[in-house]
Amino acid sequence: MTIDTDIKQQLAQQAAELDKLMREEQGLEKVLASGFKGGLGGIMIIAYILAILLAVAILYCGYNFFTAEPGQQLFWGVSLLLVFQAQVATKLWIWMETNRSSTLRELKRLELAVAKLTV
Repeated sequence: MTIDTDIKQQLAQQAAELDKLMREEQGLEKVLASGFKGGLGGIMIIAYILAILLAVAILYCGYNFFTAEPGQQLFWGVSLLLVFQAQVATKLWIWMETNRSSTLRELKRLELAVAKLTV
């Protein structure tokens, strides 16, 4: 065997392993569920509950903004913006935590793969 064919075989094997790993985590529901598998799973549940409550608050403030008298629209408009910003911050935290959890799992997989190579 030449070095070129050996390199091609190793690259093909690595590509097959990467394809296998990519198939394991397909789908949005699996990505979102991965956030619950980390150390902050309990806080993640609270964050999802908070996101649902903030969605209800957005609907409530939005309804009151459009049905209020002109003197009250400023209050409901500011309330709507504040609740919307809280919703955005909560969802950003959820996505960042999910990404952190996924990155940690990938690092552990890489560490195991390196340990296999050295043994």
